[in-house]
Amino acid sequence: MIENSLSFITAAAGLIMSMVILGVLYKRKQKNSNVIHLVAYQSLGSKKGVAALQVGKEILVVGIMPNGFRVLKTLEAKEVMEKKEELYAGRIEKLRKLKEDVDE
Repeated sequence: MIENSLSFITAAAGLIMSMVILGVLYKRKQKNSNVIHLVAYQSLGSKKGVAALQVGKEILVVGIMPNGFRVLKTLEAKEVMEKKEELYAGRIEKLRKLKEDVDE
């Protein structure tokens, strides 16, 4: 009797653990399989906006309207990332200067 209960509990625990592991693996795979990645979105009113979508090695700037959408510009992702790094480098340098001024 005790052996049957123990084997049932062990089997149930194993089944639950298997389901949790499979769920985590499925969710991880689903995150990595996105073809289109939303980089940024700016609302311009009700049902209107501008979105930057990364598709492969390109970033598409898309205008979104109630009756459809239109590609406004296509950029190379590498070019955008380089500009972003330059922007952050400038901001970091400003923060360092502010910190030095405060410390003095």
